[in-house]
Amino acid sequence: MDNVTSPSTCVIKLDKFQYAAYRQSRLEIHTSRGQFLTRISPSIKITNDDDAIFQLWCQATLLEVLFDQIQIKLPPKTINSIVRIVDRLDVHIKNQLSM
Repeated sequence: MDNVTSPSTCVIKLDKFQYAAYRQSRLEIHTSRGQFLTRISPSIKITNDDDAIFQLWCQATLLEVLFDQIQIKLPPKTINSIVRIVDRLDVHIKNQLSM
């Protein structure tokens, strides 16, 4: 694995075997001291509710990390799109709470 870093970015280049393993698994990112930072997972084959819940958690965590990393002012169109998505998520969460 080839790690290329600068003060604000980190690029990890995978060879074809590492990429194939990534496509079939979950990837955890830790600091050099072993502290957990985030988990990234590609879509998984959902065979039960636990798989669906885990995938939702992974994707929500990734979204949180991505928002935390944004260091630029987002255009109004982007912010409006994000607000619409969050509003739709709010409806789903309220439906879950009423179940």
